[in-house]
Amino acid sequence: MPVESAPLMTAIKEMNEKSTKKRNFIQSIDLSIKIKDVDLKQPKNRIAAEIFVPNEIERDRKICIVGSGDMGVRAKNLGLDVLDKDELENLKSDKKTAKKFIKGIDVFIAGVDLMPVLAKSLGPVLGPSGKMPIGPPKGKGIIPPNADLNPIVEQYRKMIRIRLRNNLVVNCKVGNENMAPQEIVENIKAVINYLESTLERGPRNIGGLHIKKTMGPSIKIVEK
Repeated sequence: MPVESAPLMTAIKEMNEKSTKKRNFIQSIDLSIKIKDVDLKQPKNRIAAEIFVPNEIERDRKICIVGSGDMGVRAKNLGLDVLDKDELENLKSDKKTAKKFIKGIDVFIAGVDLMPVLAKSLGPVLGPSGKMPIGPPKGKGIIPPNADLNPIVEQYRKMIRIRLRNNLVVNCKVGNENMAPQEIVENIKAVINYLESTLERGPRNIGGLHIKKTMGPSIKIVEK
């Protein structure tokens, strides 16, 4: 059964009432979902996916295109960071610089021709960070050389990463404090609906839900 909007709106209202202090940055809205009755020792039960939600998470999300030639030129014209084959090889031999660069990028999108090079050169760093491009059907991060970058970039401004690997909790950003409550609700529902459709027992594998601002208290979402 899909989660209802009313308890989500109630939790968002309570969150806002308990987090009134103004900060010098835009706080994110973070969702925590407890997962139950799932054996993570079984690889089939682990999740690493990119969910594309209805509403934009952050306009200033840093996106890097791993591509060369025409794709690289088009990416630069869009104001995106670009890594070509030579730059990948340079980063491979300089782990410190590679880690610093990766930390400053939110999303990596790779041309299919350079994906093997990316995996070999930066895979050991990208993998643990959760930023390794994911291809279809769980993501759109591996693309053909002639792909139209505009709609892909716009989709990635609405992307949420979901990881369920080492413990039975999914933590993810679902918005920011400048978004309308209804937009946040729609994003939360998209995440929960994805998990319910992916987990073996669906809604019965979903435990407690909590929401919070970056610097605020955790608020329990209570289903009626």
